[in-house]
Amino acid sequence: MRMYASVSRFVLPACLVLALPTTDSAAQEAPPSRLLIDREPAALAADLNARIPDLMKRARVPGLSIAIVHEGRVVWDGAFGVKSTETGEPVTPETLFEAASLTKPLFAYAVMRLVEEGVLNLDTPLVQYLPQEEVETFLTHPLDMAGFRRDWFERVTGRHVLSHSSGLPHGEPIDPHYPLFFEPGARFKYSAAGYYLLQLTAEHLTGTSLEQIAREYVLDPLGMTHSSMIWRDDFEAAAAHGHGLLGTPEPFRKYRRAHAAASMYTTAADYARFVGAVLNGEGLEPDALASMLTPEIEVDEHNTWSLGFGVQRDGNGDAFWQWGDYGIFRNFAIAYRKPKIAVVYLTNSFNGLSIAGEIVSHTIGGVLHAMDWLGYEPYDTPAAQFTSAVLEDGAEAAIQRLGELRTSDPEVPGENAINSLGYALLNADRLDDAIMLFELNVKEHPRSANTYDSLAEGFMTRDAEGDIERAIRYYRKSVAAIPNDPRPDKQFLESLRVGGEQRIRELEARLKER
Repeated sequence: MRMYASVSRFVLPACLVLALPTTDSAAQEAPPSRLLIDREPAALAADLNARIPDLMKRARVPGLSIAIVHEGRVVWDGAFGVKSTETGEPVTPETLFEAASLTKPLFAYAVMRLVEEGVLNLDTPLVQYLPQEEVETFLTHPLDMAGFRRDWFERVTGRHVLSHSSGLPHGEPIDPHYPLFFEPGARFKYSAAGYYLLQLTAEHLTGTSLEQIAREYVLDPLGMTHSSMIWRDDFEAAAAHGHGLLGTPEPFRKYRRAHAAASMYTTAADYARFVGAVLNGEGLEPDALASMLTPEIEVDEHNTWSLGFGVQRDGNGDAFWQWGDYGIFRNFAIAYRKPKIAVVYLTNSFNGLSIAGEIVSHTIGGVLHAMDWLGYEPYDTPAAQFTSAVLEDGAEAAIQRLGELRTSDPEVPGENAINSLGYALLNADRLDDAIMLFELNVKEHPRSANTYDSLAEGFMTRDAEGDIERAIRYYRKSVAAIPNDPRPDKQFLESLRVGGEQRIRELEARLKER
């Protein structure tokens, strides 16, 4: 079962306070933890133009756009690689990428503008602003539905939403009522749904669309001329195609309705203008800016969340950050407040966040506690090397390398990683490779009901001689394994049982028809 070539330009002050190790010495040096504040402009451009293409090649990232902020303004931006591996058309500084969740802080900034104007109070429950009919459309059921925590929902405020402490879901199913995970303000839980609820509130109070709100309060004032909350037809020639795990370009995703959580299209330079504006306090009164960047809820030992950004604290001071991940576009932005330095980079790749550590280390420096919390696998780990070996050499050859890879990481690759890679191969019609990975998972995780379920689906999809019988056998093994599966998510296990039993009936009927 599924679980869920280069162009650069720079405008630099006489003495740029950014430092990078030279390309020749970088391989011998550990990534620096201090902020890099003493590099000359020409060296900065030369180093990144030499370093980034090689990094992209090793991480299998087709295209990248990057911008650096110094003293609150964009001082350098570069474009690398291609918009699509099929066309080979180069990325330029004007190439548009999906911002994914980088959209959220920009929306938060617009909300703070509305707060300043008295349109919205961050501590007023959102249901007090919205008609009940609109609220129930959002929920997909009446407020008084049995089992629904109406008392919690009616206390959710804009402050809770922006700081991801609302308790609202992030993709979890409505089954049977809208899921709420805790009392508002109790703890952190990332939620795109909360941002959409706040979007509906802002649109209702202003009588206009989020696209218009963003343009009026953020994009136009900050000169973000290459950004939009919705798809425009003229983007066809300017936009990059996203690429999945296997590196195959995907069709454009054309968002015709703005979504506060993830719909923006932008360039690295444009988004860096926004980050620079936050660093400089442009467009917001000092109290509003301070409120936006003040931690509201603890995430882990090193990270908190403010009204729109993650905030990490290290020996260099506070830095605000946000990542973007919409599968085939993965991006990152981080800014240190006191030196007013930042880096923004956008990629058209599933692998885009595997290079975040190196990008940040060799542009602005510092300590990337944010990425420690996010948990994305760096491109050069044994797990990532296993994935590359599967994609380039096939599953059989990659499995033969496991002994070597496990000398440095005995747990590689994990159950979920194998499962996800197997399904990516299944979708790409690399059926034999997918089945080999699913068989590996069954062997290494015999107590997991999901490993048997995935292997059964692999055989069912391939449908070679004897595969339907094999599929039935492994669906039965999956159902039988459920009572002893240590997985804490009992709802998931129940869905495996129901789905597996249904598949068994369908496949047995198919055999009778043959």
